[in-house]
Amino acid sequence: MKKNFQTFVFIFIIFASAGASFISAQTDKRIEEIRDLYTQTNEAIAIAEKEAPYSEIYVVELSVNKTGNSYPAVGTYSNISRFYYTFGDREKDPYPNRLMKINVVTKRAAMITNSEFLFSAAGQLVFGFVKTDGEEARETRLYFSAGQLIKLLDGEREVNIKNRNAIETAAAFKRESARLVSLFNAALKEGI
Repeated sequence: MKKNFQTFVFIFIIFASAGASFISAQTDKRIEEIRDLYTQTNEAIAIAEKEAPYSEIYVVELSVNKTGNSYPAVGTYSNISRFYYTFGDREKDPYPNRLMKINVVTKRAAMITNSEFLFSAAGQLVFGFVKTDGEEARETRLYFSAGQLIKLLDGEREVNIKNRNAIETAAAFKRESARLVSLFNAALKEGI
């Protein structure tokens, strides 16, 4: 009986390890697909910026305090948000409206924060990047699939996505993404 139990435990451990490896492989595949999309999107944007106005990638830019005047209790402050977009389903809508990427640069006194939001062709947030320069330099990368956080990197360190801080960070990032998407949609309605 004891021998059968040990055999069962051994087989269970092997299957559990194989299952964990399969799940890890699935996550790695999604991460690689997101990284490929990020690279392709950035390359397309770089080419579009060189070839403007002959590109099919468009830009909405929202600048807050463009002059960089000093804010009370903050110091010099400015915020520039760039929304990169292109054509979606042209049979349903002949105008470009598919959001590809948002880049936000915020300058507060001696601190600069650069945030990036990457979207799939279906319009879902798939990647986020936040880099803060200054006294508290920091980089955070968030990977999403089907609206759920699948990987979080704080610098080079992977953070457990079930951790309360990771869940709160992902939720805050998704809220900010939704706010920015609303601004983008409002800008398109005003512009057309």
